[in-house]
Amino acid sequence: MSDYIAQVGQSSWTGPALQAVGGVTQGISEANAMRANARTYGTEGAIAAAQGFEQEAQTRRSTARALGRETAAVGQAGGGYGGSAGRALAQSARNMELDALNVRYKSQLQRWAYDTQAGYLRSDAKVAEAGGVMKAGAALLKGYGSNYLGAAE
Repeated sequence: MSDYIAQVGQSSWTGPALQAVGGVTQGISEANAMRANARTYGTEGAIAAAQGFEQEAQTRRSTARALGRETAAVGQAGGGYGGSAGRALAQSARNMELDALNVRYKSQLQRWAYDTQAGYLRSDAKVAEAGGVMKAGAALLKGYGSNYLGAAE
C-alpha cells in the first residue's frame, strides 16, 4: 500500500496539481488585468468630467462676451433695452445658458459611460477569480477521480 501511495504522490497528482495552480494563476492574472483597465476607465471618466467643467466655463465666458456685444449693439442703435430688443437679449441669454448646460451634460454622460464600463470590468474581475478557483477545483477532482478509479482496479 505504501508503494502505491508513493507512486500516486509522485506521478498521478502532479498534473492535476499543476493544472490547479495554473487555473488559479490564470484567474488572478485576468482579474488583475480587468482591474487595471477599470482604473484606467475611472481615470478617463474623471478627465472627461474635468474637461467638461472647463469647456462649460469657457462656453460661459465666450457667451458672456457675445451677450455683451449684443447688448452694446442694442444700446448703440438707440432703441433701448425694453420691448422686442429686451426680449431678444433675454432669449440670447437663455440660449447661451443652454449651450453651457449642454456642454456639462455631454461631459457627465461621458463620465457615466466610463464609470459604467469600469464597474463592468470590476465585476468581470470577480468572475475571473472565481473561475480560476473553479478550474483548480475541477482539476483536483479530476485527479482524485482518476487516482481513486486507478486504485480500485
